[in-house]
Amino acid sequence: MPTNPTVFVIDDDPAARESIGMLIRSLGLQVETHASAEQYLQSFDPARPGCVITDMRMLGLSGLELQQQLVEMGQRIPVILISAHANMQIAVKAMRNGAITFLEKPCQQQEIIDAVNEAIALDSRWRMEGREEAEARENYEKLNSGERDVMKLMMIGKANKVIANRLDVSLRTVEARRHNVFKKMGVDNIPDLTRLAMKIDELRGEIEASGDDGDSPDED
Repeated sequence: MPTNPTVFVIDDDPAARESIGMLIRSLGLQVETHASAEQYLQSFDPARPGCVITDMRMLGLSGLELQQQLVEMGQRIPVILISAHANMQIAVKAMRNGAITFLEKPCQQQEIIDAVNEAIALDSRWRMEGREEAEARENYEKLNSGERDVMKLMMIGKANKVIANRLDVSLRTVEARRHNVFKKMGVDNIPDLTRLAMKIDELRGEIEASGDDGDSPDED
């Protein structure tokens, strides 16, 4: 899997593509240029880290339409939009769709450099979060139904005795399941377990909706 980020420059103006490309290469980053959004989408590979710099107004798909299409595809890559015809309505829509910044032409070189550095860092963080989420989900799938029941009660502060009463199992069974939960999830304390659980959609909802339902959360 590629590890070096690539800046994908999309503009139907050859001079603009070359100018931005040269600037980005001067930072020691890989650059790939495309004359249209359609051309970029044909070669799009979600495994390739990096960011997109795209002009707003182009023949075919506009930069904003490209951004919207990536969202609809369920792909998350930082997008930097550039336009000589910016207006507040378009800028707000772009930011709501996930654009990290909106630059007006003519752009200062430092503006582009700062935006690219921010985008590369953001993409790296998103990818790390994605890996952590996938790992949390994979580990959660290793738990059997009994272990999942214990895990959910552990995360809302229920003591082993309370869990045993709630699930109508022995204290020893709860202790064994608790041990397995920690082992299979790869953590050794409740805060870390909860942090991982928040990365799993159905558990996140249960945690956020949970509250003390009357049982004492007595510590073991």
